[in-house]
Amino acid sequence: MFYDPAKSYDENYIDGPFGLFRKIPQDRVKTGNYSIFDIPIDIPFGIPAGPLLNSKFVEAAWHLGFSLATYKTVRGNVYPTHPFPNVIKVSSNVPDIHPGDVVVGDLNVGSIDVTRDGITNSFGVPSKEPLIWKKDVQKTLSYMKRGNVMILSFMGTKKDGMDRDEYIEDFAKTCREARVTRAPILEVNFSCPNFGKDGLICNDVVTSRDILVALRNAKGNTPLLVKIGYFPPKQQESLEALLDAIHENADGVVAINTIQAKVTDAQGGQVLPGSSVRLFSGICGAKIRWAGLEMADRIVAYKKKKAWKDFVVVGVGGVVSVNDYWEFMKRGVDAVQSATGAMWKPDLAIEIRTSMTKRQRI
Repeated sequence: MFYDPAKSYDENYIDGPFGLFRKIPQDRVKTGNYSIFDIPIDIPFGIPAGPLLNSKFVEAAWHLGFSLATYKTVRGNVYPTHPFPNVIKVSSNVPDIHPGDVVVGDLNVGSIDVTRDGITNSFGVPSKEPLIWKKDVQKTLSYMKRGNVMILSFMGTKKDGMDRDEYIEDFAKTCREARVTRAPILEVNFSCPNFGKDGLICNDVVTSRDILVALRNAKGNTPLLVKIGYFPPKQQESLEALLDAIHENADGVVAINTIQAKVTDAQGGQVLPGSSVRLFSGICGAKIRWAGLEMADRIVAYKKKKAWKDFVVVGVGGVVSVNDYWEFMKRGVDAVQSATGAMWKPDLAIEIRTSMTKRQRI
């Protein structure tokens, strides 16, 4: 794996990536001609916001064939990470994990089977100061060659004493700082806690729309994707209202992030140390594949209903195999990304490229 869950976030940031990501493959599998926002890419597959902590990780991802690499979410201020550990195995007596489920955390990360297990994603969206990440993003862009593209993910920060308008402006300010790096594509993270409410920003359609209106000018001509979480079918009306707001003010959507579940030890106590907030954690991996595929179906169906030809849909969630990639592509998404799968199977993009080559020969 290229992010070592047995090490702290800072240790990974400084010393990573690890494993196969330290090597440049000798045999690169070529593929066809694809694009996103008219930017050529070798393959419509990559890694979403989260595992690619800095320029070293993004460059390594490109070397291993992940064309669509998202630089980890940054903020307009320094923000600390949650206490170690951040990634642990989660066990459940059902094949799929749904919002609010209770799962048992297992600190033995060496026992994780990425094809069937889930993991926690409990970092708190840490960020270096803008001076550091902007310099590193520009370094990353110097490594970018035709066929690869970097997406820069960003978000606003809810600070003590901040009112709603100031919160929205923090998103716009951070967007402007991200834009000056000349990243070819930006992504705003709406799949994180909301100002003054429980739940995620994307679950508050009114606030999401107001932030997007502010971002429409802040982003300039740079394409903007919006990262969202899972919406149950009973919230379809809210999902469609959010997609309308995204289409009006941005250029596409990335779905999904994680599924929130209660993570306990075998006795029902909190397993992740620190604040009680960490009793609930975002779950990633194979056990949330159902949610990613379901959202892909519903978003693509709404895109077709509205005839949004230029609206980009990136499918994410539980992609841990070549077959998972094709399952998302069959649903009509424009591209696919994998976080947990890529972490444990850094040759996943090469396997997908090989499968594409074989299909072209048939």
